[in-house]
Amino acid sequence: MGAGSREEPMGARTLLCLLSCICASAAVQVAGAQSRAGHFADIERIACAAGAERYLPGDYYFCAGNKALQEGNPRKARAMYEESARWGDKRAMFNLGLLLVRGDTLARDEPLGLAWLALSAERKQDRMQREVLASRWREANSEVRDAANALWNRMKFEYADRFVLPRAQQRYERESRQLRQELLHDPLLRIQISGIDRPMGGTQAVQLLDQAAAETILRPLPGGAPGEVTVGDPETIREQAGPTKP
Repeated sequence: MGAGSREEPMGARTLLCLLSCICASAAVQVAGAQSRAGHFADIERIACAAGAERYLPGDYYFCAGNKALQEGNPRKARAMYEESARWGDKRAMFNLGLLLVRGDTLARDEPLGLAWLALSAERKQDRMQREVLASRWREANSEVRDAANALWNRMKFEYADRFVLPRAQQRYERESRQLRQELLHDPLLRIQISGIDRPMGGTQAVQLLDQAAAETILRPLPGGAPGEVTVGDPETIREQAGPTKP
């Protein structure tokens, strides 16, 4: 990890403010209720179509994970959520964390589940993830917390926004640029995206993709400046048992 790999206690960086704010208000009850919240189950968007994987792999694999879970295939769901997390999808990280902390369909692993919940709660605006994390953290014993801290300190260098969002943003910009250029040459262009029944107008397709991207990857990075990122060739892995890095 080099000079930037100094370990930081997860409680100090992620939870201290949360716990003080929650304990100082009636939000304790809210946090308890949120700890029983269901998983994110957003599978109706354009990004769930197989052809959208090249543009928004985080969205696509998140949807694939939800579908696998609904079909009773938790092993595939976990692989899809992990691949989605590599592209910065906080919903996938949250779902993974909740499954592991609860022991729902997957073997219970509380430290790993807490580490995933902490990663999902990185963004200040994601209040629900932060409330669930705070609630679950309070319920954990010191041994579990120590193990979760160690996992979080390793995993943040692979899954934190400042590492994954630049890669996801560059891929989206690269892949959507070609679509936009084609529209400039033919404004009436119709696009057929694999997994969607009928072709749609090119402008509509771009708008739907942009909307999905704005919700998940086109957000300001912590610190304001992305680092250097190497983007590999698009690779669809949805039928594999486990994820493969592009």
